[in-house]
Amino acid sequence: MTIEEILKECWQLIIKGVNIPSTVKAKDTDYVILDCDYDLEDTPSNGLVVKWFFNANEVAYQWIYGRNPLAGDITRKYVDLKYKASDNPYTTYRAMKLNKPGIDLSGEYKCVISTFADEQSASASMLVYSTEDKFELIHRKKIIDDKNGVEITCMAEGLYPQPTLDISIEDVPEKQTKPTITLRADGLYDILSRTILLDENLPEAAIVKCLLGIPKVNYNISHKAVYYPG
Repeated sequence: MTIEEILKECWQLIIKGVNIPSTVKAKDTDYVILDCDYDLEDTPSNGLVVKWFFNANEVAYQWIYGRNPLAGDITRKYVDLKYKASDNPYTTYRAMKLNKPGIDLSGEYKCVISTFADEQSASASMLVYSTEDKFELIHRKKIIDDKNGVEITCMAEGLYPQPTLDISIEDVPEKQTKPTITLRADGLYDILSRTILLDENLPEAAIVKCLLGIPKVNYNISHKAVYYPG
């Protein structure tokens, strides 16, 4: 074994931890920090480069030791390139500070720390979710086959990722209705669910409930109303 090979075995670039929030609420979050804490140990710093990748191969951020950090296309409008994660000159710009994160930042992130002698990586995912801008429950009387009835509509706008929306009436067997889901140009979802019922099948005071949810982040919110048949 050569001296160079022996030295390489002693070198040990270590990633001590990758800190990425798993879920982030859009609009309510001022900033998030994606941190990749590492230690060069005895590894020479020659060729030190920190790279963050988004969804496998898109460069989101890059810092070459001795130069200023650079943002990729996905992070350019969010990243604070002046943010310093530490006072150690070899780890100063290891992290990304993303201001007012949007849903387009949802995905898998991988930090790659490399020198001429070694390379290590670590990854984690982040989901930026959006709760509703609008949520309504509307009921109106409707004639169904010459009988009195009601049309119940629940709708919500501006959610991410894909939401669910269920209509239920207390003490009435649940009637399965498939909601209409629309993916907007801005990446957010609108959802609408509608059901029609005869008054004769409803209690005197029917408690109507709309349950809106985003399963991936365990988010739920409901609206209730009372409908009086007749």
